[in-house]
Amino acid sequence: MENEKVFIATDRITLTAVLNEMFFKRSQEKALPEFEKDKISKLQAAKIAGITIPTLNKLTAKGKFRQYNLGRRRYFLRSEMIEALRSKA
Repeated sequence: MENEKVFIATDRITLTAVLNEMFFKRSQEKALPEFEKDKISKLQAAKIAGITIPTLNKLTAKGKFRQYNLGRRRYFLRSEMIEALRSKA
């Protein structure tokens, strides 16, 4: 509870302003790490590569693209997809 502040708002406008400020600061603190921003779905990865999902699956199985698993979810990293496509040329 350190650095916690107590706000006493006397009217609706002040309360709204204080709450908006508090939520804005918290949202800035909880910004997604770069890794989270880089995650893309299988469909997005296929669109970036300009291929179909079955082709993406085949290339992933061959090791061309790296797929990450989190439980039942599958995802790719945009930066790795772009790097793999650049190295192809």
